[in-house]
Amino acid sequence: MNTCTPARVALLISLSLGTLLASPARAQSGFEKPPVLQAKDVLPEALLKGPFHEVDPRVKSDGYFNEFKLRSKFGDFNVEGQQLLELRIGELNALNELDQLSSSKVIGDAVYEGGKATVMAPVHAVKKVANTVSDPDKMYETVKAVPEGAEKVFSWAYRQAKGAAQGVSDLVTGDSQTSSKDVSDGGSSTLQAGKSFSLKFIGYTGRERELFRKLQVNPYSSNKILQDEVVRVAGLGTAVGFAFRFVPGLGLLGQLTTFNRWYGRAEQLSLYEDPDVIKEKNKAELRALEVPDDMIEKFQTSKAYNPWTRRFVTASMTALGPTVAGRALFIKAALQAKNEPSTLYFVSVAEYLEKVQKETPLKKIVSSLYIPAGVTKKGALIVPLSVDYLFWTQEVAGVFDDFKNRVTKEESFSSVEIHVRGRVSARARAALQSLGAKVVENAWR
Repeated sequence: MNTCTPARVALLISLSLGTLLASPARAQSGFEKPPVLQAKDVLPEALLKGPFHEVDPRVKSDGYFNEFKLRSKFGDFNVEGQQLLELRIGELNALNELDQLSSSKVIGDAVYEGGKATVMAPVHAVKKVANTVSDPDKMYETVKAVPEGAEKVFSWAYRQAKGAAQGVSDLVTGDSQTSSKDVSDGGSSTLQAGKSFSLKFIGYTGRERELFRKLQVNPYSSNKILQDEVVRVAGLGTAVGFAFRFVPGLGLLGQLTTFNRWYGRAEQLSLYEDPDVIKEKNKAELRALEVPDDMIEKFQTSKAYNPWTRRFVTASMTALGPTVAGRALFIKAALQAKNEPSTLYFVSVAEYLEKVQKETPLKKIVSSLYIPAGVTKKGALIVPLSVDYLFWTQEVAGVFDDFKNRVTKEESFSSVEIHVRGRVSARARAALQSLGAKVVENAWR
């Protein structure tokens, strides 16, 4: 994934000139190849290793997101992006709590106190039954690495910028870093796998949703191991009558800003309700945002989103207030998400624009090439880029060059600021600054 040069946009706009600048590619000759990074250089120390996990030292980058290998006693995960990594680590904490809760002693005590026969739990992904829960070999023998896989965050923008025909050609040849399989099956393998998997969410019982709430995790996470365990443990609780008598351990949670923020928002928005109730609330807010009915339907049924991520996006747009124009355009842009990493991008950008609105009031949202940005009442263009590490690749330069040409037709600006959630390479920073933009790293802090 790559990023772009709205910086140029800034220059064009801040100078109020009608002439176009040379493309970022020409202005800054040569492109970067994202290097293999070291985890210790891109993650806080507490996230590198914890009681339930360890992150592989080598970290790949696609130019936008860092790709982590997360190892744990519950299995290994390939995770794209630091935000998703924080969510997964938080979920490992929840899995440990489930392990503690459903240990042989806890179940045995409940059985003894209730005078009931030992209940054999259904066999789910972890192949665990009530009377063998404390046997690690039996518990984890079938847990496999779960690749997150994802269509690159800005692939849609790159294809649109180059034209549909060339975009499809790039997909097949690999120029845009997206496989030809993504073209033939209509999305990433992660998305395809999620189509049938997501159907089970509607069937969660009230007891299962309550256990998710106590664990402080998202019931609609793509972490199937977690979901199977919650269903299993909730079933044991129903059968033998033991109470939920634990509190999620704090451990690393203080370092998991994304994980903590999601739980706080979930409580605020009552997201442990029945998913049908959540859907109706979201639909009402989308209509209040003047989103067309056909777009509402697409957003509400998009397999890339779940009840939480839909509500997060809609709630952030609602929080901007009716004086901010273009909020429906953000929903249109958000429909470009095809999987969890790209969904998290739009969730994060929506939340950041909400933050900007509180500090520097916005007048409108623009979304050229489906890259949402905000225009302040003072005339500044704020481009939030929710990426881990931005490198100056050909795709980054190309997307932002086209973004510049499109956005200048939408609005006039006095200045341009590019706010990056993570870091920017020296090469990318120089290219963006030479085009007139102010670059802010670690902007989400």
